[in-house]
Amino acid sequence: MSCSRKINDDETRTGKRSSPGWWVANVAVAIILLCTACGAWAVGRTRIVLSDNWYIKQLDTDKPDVAALKREAASPDDTWLPARMPAQVHDVLLQHGRIPDPRVSRNAAKSAWVGQKDWAYACTFASPAKKEGPVFLRFEGLDTLGNAYLNGVLIGRFNNMYRQYSLDVRDKLSPPGRDNVLLIVFSSPLRFVDQVKRPPHHKGVSKHKYLRKSHSDFSSYLGARPHSVKVGVYRDVLLDMPGRSWIEDVCVRSELSPDFKRAVVRFSVEVSGAESSLVWTLSDPQGKENARGTEQQSGDGFDVQVNVGDPELWWPWTHGKPHLYGLDVALIHAGRQLDNRTVHFGIRDIQPVLSDPGTGEKRFRFDINGQPIFLRGACWAPVEGMTHCWYHERAMKLLDLARLGRMNVLRIWGEGHIPPQEFYDECDRRGILIWQDFMFGYGMHPSGERAFDDNCRLEIEGMIRRLRNHPCILLWAGGNENHMGWDFAFSTKPTIGSELFDKIMPEACARLDPTRLFHLSSPYGGPVPNWPLEGDWHDYTTLKFCPEASVPLFASEVGRASAPSLSSMRRFLSDEELWPEGSDPAIRVPGKAAWPSMWQYRSVGGSWDKIGAVEQYCDPASAEDLIRVLGIAHGEYLRQRVERQRRGVPEGAPSGSRRCWGNMVWRLNDSWPIVYWSVIDYYLEPKIPFYFLRRAYDPVLVSFERTPDWIAVWVVNDSPESVAGRLTVARRRFDGRSMGELSCEVELKPAEAKRCLVTTDLGPIYLRNEFLHAKFLDKEVTYLLIGERYLHLPHARLRARLVGDKVEISTDVFARQVTLEVNGVTGAVFEDNHFDMPPGQKRTIAVVHAAGGRQIIVKALNADRICLDKGNTQTTFSTKGPAL
Repeated sequence: MSCSRKINDDETRTGKRSSPGWWVANVAVAIILLCTACGAWAVGRTRIVLSDNWYIKQLDTDKPDVAALKREAASPDDTWLPARMPAQVHDVLLQHGRIPDPRVSRNAAKSAWVGQKDWAYACTFASPAKKEGPVFLRFEGLDTLGNAYLNGVLIGRFNNMYRQYSLDVRDKLSPPGRDNVLLIVFSSPLRFVDQVKRPPHHKGVSKHKYLRKSHSDFSSYLGARPHSVKVGVYRDVLLDMPGRSWIEDVCVRSELSPDFKRAVVRFSVEVSGAESSLVWTLSDPQGKENARGTEQQSGDGFDVQVNVGDPELWWPWTHGKPHLYGLDVALIHAGRQLDNRTVHFGIRDIQPVLSDPGTGEKRFRFDINGQPIFLRGACWAPVEGMTHCWYHERAMKLLDLARLGRMNVLRIWGEGHIPPQEFYDECDRRGILIWQDFMFGYGMHPSGERAFDDNCRLEIEGMIRRLRNHPCILLWAGGNENHMGWDFAFSTKPTIGSELFDKIMPEACARLDPTRLFHLSSPYGGPVPNWPLEGDWHDYTTLKFCPEASVPLFASEVGRASAPSLSSMRRFLSDEELWPEGSDPAIRVPGKAAWPSMWQYRSVGGSWDKIGAVEQYCDPASAEDLIRVLGIAHGEYLRQRVERQRRGVPEGAPSGSRRCWGNMVWRLNDSWPIVYWSVIDYYLEPKIPFYFLRRAYDPVLVSFERTPDWIAVWVVNDSPESVAGRLTVARRRFDGRSMGELSCEVELKPAEAKRCLVTTDLGPIYLRNEFLHAKFLDKEVTYLLIGERYLHLPHARLRARLVGDKVEISTDVFARQVTLEVNGVTGAVFEDNHFDMPPGQKRTIAVVHAAGGRQIIVKALNADRICLDKGNTQTTFSTKGPAL
């Protein structure tokens, strides 16, 4: 027998988990009102979320006896493992102690066999009471090759993890109150790949691309060796009983007048079942009713247009408030409500600007509500690498950190998976734009085969329908490095894939979401696909000299490789793996990785070739030293590149029209513990480069530009308001003595960048014991003229004290790389970190998240460390965080 329970709306919608210890061995079937990602269904429509009373079993054959499995599932023995859905095989095996934690050491290899096996998932549930209308069994995420059986009868075959499947099973259910057995048999994805027979014209296409499954599962790129092939149920399975008529889809579009003072909101409601009428209400962002109406059905739905005066616009959070309107629609028949939905949407105008209006030069800029906006952000990798199941708490903390990092755009990488609706809802509310890749990974794909193309078309159309109402969606991109990957391999235009990228994708976008830009792939544009002066560009400057790449039009991947913090490294490496006895990271053999072997194992092939300019720093003698050097080299690279891109012209070129309008780092987060390109590690602790990036993303940026002949100071205004004030630049010695000062008045409009002052009149500047110090408004920026290892630094006397949840720090002389840590914990977050302090400066740094620690350490390269005892004071993540 099955029992029922009520569950909250968010859990129902997403099957979210707050932590890896999610499994509970209770037996229950969740019965709730049917909910969408944006609101609730009416009482007339109910659904049963099949979250409990599941078991999984490893199969010894690829031709299982379904009747025998059905009998076993009715009374499972100890060969079946109980589980709560959604859960993939790795989740369940780890929970039951059948595999070691794949995230630690070399353990991922010890569970790589999971993808080689077939698996059975079984659930027993009671039939609901009879009701008018169909009974749909919906699968919101199956990974990937599965056959579903209900009471021993085959009801569906599945072969695409990105599609959501719906089957009418009314005639296959047991009588009301009687038990049903749902069985899903998953086939081995690795066996499928092994058996692929590529036709001759598909030369160069990886075999796993014939399967619509996450590209990154089949490699070690995210951190698991030899791969991280997953199997199983990763989103909700549910029964949906809509009644006599129901809503299939709601599509909302808004159009603004040229002066942004008036808007037309158009919405269409697609329905199925018997004919009904529609009652709708439009509410403003404060929840006040704006308009309402009743419509009679025409064909298979309703089309409505509403005028809105003085609309409250949706903005990225860096430029205004992300106002959201609410649309409630309800199906009515004979005075009874059958179904309803609430959709939250934003009224905003996003215009891609692909050529400069003044010069005619190519651009890749986005004007939002008439305002050119420099987009700054990062690429989003899956929040967890062991499973495709969603971890709500991890995702929300990552969004908090993106906000702390002053980011207004995230790119959903095309080699991971599609986040659930709640992620996009949250980005709508937070005002974070989303560059949305379709889920097609590196290189071209085997389109041109009808079955493959039809599968992809349904996947793409379903994705567009699910996400198109979200104001956060900036654009659709065909995938990640598709044409570029082909170009790297063959140095020719692709000979396959045109049906997918040139027909299926653009046709679906034009038909289902015509107001958004479709970008063929990321990157794409120019004489070669990865060309900095057309479209978007990915940073391969670690491997190649890239002409004209100092200031690309839009950098959608930039970065270098670095390591997590020492406390994070100790969570997945043993002491011996972290720093074997006798380790010497000195570079004595050209091109040979100088870090310990396990650092390379927990990284990506060739990653040593992707580090920053470590030669600028003192030779490391310990794991802590090496982490610091890699992190600062990574951070300095990001600082220099972002500052130059935001200035908008190459060094020394005349200022004027900015040619670069976006920067996204590869990547925001790690899916596995790994040494690579992220700015936030797996344990949600910002790495050293995160703080360099945060400073480079300051809306009002003061930066130094250096050519062989002069050094200039720029001010960039990417805030929504004009700024004005006095800019001063001082030449100073490390001991604090002033060797001269220049100043000028500066005034900038929004989206303006200006070379404001050249420092030539300060005279020759000593490289090893002097620096430049600029001030503008509340900004203070220092500039060193030579690498850290060559500096003649005096000993600094740091002073630090705790003031509530803040740390107050001062110094007598120049303090190099002041660093804050919370002793003995992983995951601490500060408002700022890893920064230089000029002589006499006092700074107050907020502790955003102490991660449960009680002692804060303050240190600098040229100062003694200070230990501050927090006592029992604790700080936690704040959605808004400190003043940004």
